[in-house]
Amino acid sequence: MEIGIILLAAGTSSRYRAACGRHKLLEPLNGEPLFSHTLRHAVAAGGPVTVLLRPEDKALQQLAQGTPQLLIESRGMGETLAAGVRAQAARDGWVVVPGDMPWLRPDSIRAVIAALAEHSIVRAYYRQQAGHPVGFRREHGAALMALHGDEGGRSLLRRVPLCQLALDDPGCVRDVDLPDMLGEG
Repeated sequence: MEIGIILLAAGTSSRYRAACGRHKLLEPLNGEPLFSHTLRHAVAAGGPVTVLLRPEDKALQQLAQGTPQLLIESRGMGETLAAGVRAQAARDGWVVVPGDMPWLRPDSIRAVIAALAEHSIVRAYYRQQAGHPVGFRREHGAALMALHGDEGGRSLLRRVPLCQLALDDPGCVRDVDLPDMLGEG
């Protein structure tokens, strides 16, 4: 099975920007932009990666240079995810990685990819808490490509049985929405 990795980075960081006026994906973490960590981990997982970005986010485009990019004027995560699936429509499935999860380990992404061999939808869990990445096999492609708005894949996750993959990675449930969530380590 060839599973594509969809790295979502086309959001507006509205809560983060409202709190401090800056783009969260460009914030420094251990000496480099937060997004660089997430991108490096997605690429290290080994599947073909497509990064979804906003056309005006030139700094993120520069950071993602060398990785296939899709520029999208997104009106929400659902629309962005649909575009990512369309961009990798030939794949046997997709693993979704939000751009604001710099602590998510590559082995967690690989574990979700591996679990897709047995399950049509796989969601990472850490200590019974739902997290990311989330993987979908090809049979859910039409439903994913029909997404719109800010719902993302949640509607599909509520309708279809999924594998709750327990991982020993707190990075599966740690993202950055506000400046105080960006503690080092």
